[in-house]
Amino acid sequence: MNIDYEKMMFTLKKHAWGPVGSVFFHVLGLVLLIQFSVGVSTEKAPEVEVTMMETKAEVLEKVEEVVKQELEKPPEQEVVSDRPTDATVSTMEVPSDAPGSGLGNSEGAGIGSGDPSLATGFEIAMAKSPLVMRGLYAQRTAGGRKGALSAFGGSGRGEDAVLRALRWLKANQDENGSWSKVDSTSLPAMAGLALLTFLAHGETPSSPEFGATVEKAMKYIVSKQNAKGNFSGNPYEHGICTYAIAEGFGLTKIMALKEAMEKGIQVIIDGQQTGGGFDYGYAKGPRWDLSVAGWQFQAMKAAKMAGSSNPGLDGAIASSIKFLRNTAHQPTQGFGYSGEKEGPSAGSTPSMTGAGTLCLQLMGKPDSPEVRSGLKWMNETKSGVFDVTWEREEADKGKAAPKAGKNPVYAWYYITQAKFQKGESDWKEWNPKFTTALVRNQIVEGKLGHWENGDHGGKVYTTALCTLMLEVYYRYLPTFKHVEVAAPATAVKSDDVVVDVK
Repeated sequence: MNIDYEKMMFTLKKHAWGPVGSVFFHVLGLVLLIQFSVGVSTEKAPEVEVTMMETKAEVLEKVEEVVKQELEKPPEQEVVSDRPTDATVSTMEVPSDAPGSGLGNSEGAGIGSGDPSLATGFEIAMAKSPLVMRGLYAQRTAGGRKGALSAFGGSGRGEDAVLRALRWLKANQDENGSWSKVDSTSLPAMAGLALLTFLAHGETPSSPEFGATVEKAMKYIVSKQNAKGNFSGNPYEHGICTYAIAEGFGLTKIMALKEAMEKGIQVIIDGQQTGGGFDYGYAKGPRWDLSVAGWQFQAMKAAKMAGSSNPGLDGAIASSIKFLRNTAHQPTQGFGYSGEKEGPSAGSTPSMTGAGTLCLQLMGKPDSPEVRSGLKWMNETKSGVFDVTWEREEADKGKAAPKAGKNPVYAWYYITQAKFQKGESDWKEWNPKFTTALVRNQIVEGKLGHWENGDHGGKVYTTALCTLMLEVYYRYLPTFKHVEVAAPATAVKSDDVVVDVK
């Protein structure tokens, strides 16, 4: 059948125009209505959201990345107040038999007897806040440090000196975590003192600038602990190392540090004399030595704060308090260096009076007659130690300085903390004297700084003690800032630790 092509096309156009036109004008009207309502240009091409189905492997990779970021995340800033609130902790424990778990060291030494090599995989289980510590470490955050410096008379110059010292320690640390190149005196003890300076500043293995330094120091110290728990046969070294490791666990909750802390504390408890004191070699003879004992007391307090589960710790602390009050203290005076049996020593000394006073304050007796007597003795005694005058030596003339100099930083370390814990006029009088002497006499090299010519040890010893003094404002709450110990709103678990700081 023949059909006129032109006639057919005309007929189609005639009949199609109606519905096509209707659709066109309806669409045009709808677009104009939307544009009028929301004011969005219709010239932009519509965006199409495409959802891609992820494979199981891709999902697992993302989960692992999130977990990694959480573990590497630094602790959250905490608000510091006169009445810190309870803070609970979520602790991630790494099984001891997991691959790469625990705390290693560059030499492949393990912790104790029978442990596998812990050289790889230093697992960090960071806690966002301490256990039920009621703010004991809260002032070590950036905001906490700033607030504490302002509240207790610190200064920007002092904090600048602290940062220079931390950077000097970082720059001079050996690859194995010690500081043997700049101070060969008692390597484990020097590593312990240096680690304490970083921990006091709130630095942990996850810290951006100092994390690697802290991690290497922790690994080095733990690598020196033998199967029996000894970091060293020297009680000075052992006490300092246990102190540093205990405080490290308190801040990080790295479980390998807890194991090392518990073993170290047991050595100290086993080495305590029946009268509560200590002596060289942890001897149980008639002689006691408060200088040796001071580091054991500080280690025990740090372990208590960190949540040690040692059943004998409370009894050891009670014996320590009894020793300080009834044996080491001189009636109506200060504290002596050493003595026989449970009798007093020959007389009081500035360093030991500072040590005895501080240890009683830290162990919960800040208002005891012995503490008041020690503070009074320090305030009234005429001694060059209390003038805080820094004496220079041959280093100023371009010559090598001896390992031990004339400046009594050991005494100043204890006196500074004891007076800070007391506060009031004791602190107001001491604070400007010691800070001025330390800041003026730091040896500055650009962004780095250190101190020399301390009365014992070398550069690391002197630098560490001076740095700890300048960090006193935010290390621990002062005892005059009484913390109310109320019943927790929720039940405290059996492994929680509530510390009454008074």
